[in-house]
Amino acid sequence: MSWTRYMYEQTKDMWERIYEHPFLKDLAAGTLSDERLAFYFEQNTHYINNVVKCRSIATAKAHNNEIRDFFLSRTAMVVDEMHHQEDMLRRVGGQPGARVAPTCHAYTQHILNLVWTKDPVEYLGSFLPCPWTYDEIGIQLRGATLRGASAEWWEFYSSEEHNELVAHYLEFVDKYSEGLSDERRQQMLDNFIISTNYEYSFWDMAYNREQWPLG
Repeated sequence: MSWTRYMYEQTKDMWERIYEHPFLKDLAAGTLSDERLAFYFEQNTHYINNVVKCRSIATAKAHNNEIRDFFLSRTAMVVDEMHHQEDMLRRVGGQPGARVAPTCHAYTQHILNLVWTKDPVEYLGSFLPCPWTYDEIGIQLRGATLRGASAEWWEFYSSEEHNELVAHYLEFVDKYSEGLSDERRQQMLDNFIISTNYEYSFWDMAYNREQWPLG
């Protein structure tokens, strides 16, 4: 069993909880409110902006050209997706530059901490629940009747291009995790589990339009 598959097997019950979240159920049913969708885009543009920063840091920390080129070659794609979601945010009536919500703030600090303190492959392995769960959700949504911004939003994540992207991520992590000690692999798994929890919490944040408790 590959290392990434092992990490998935340790968290697959959590992934099932993600698939059953009301945000995604409403999305598939075509009943997701514009207010919830706008809140999601407000927060996810913050998140993707920090993903771009993480990829730049991972590129700078790369200890060989293959790792450097892996992160560098895909950064422009992430930037394009950020701008795409900024456009959709405006179309659904959201507020560009809205205040970051507690869960989004915590999740972005989590990935930034990982990329600064870990080897690039350990960072990517811990970050995998983000692209990987979106890939699986995109496959599930292929049969759904999505409308407007929701349909445009999921077009990329439901595509073969995204399937290939995630497969490449998994191959990369499997290759470079082979030389890691048991302790470092366990740390990657621990952070993979934390990231999986944050993926669930992010959907929950958007569904409930989470606010800071004291203003």
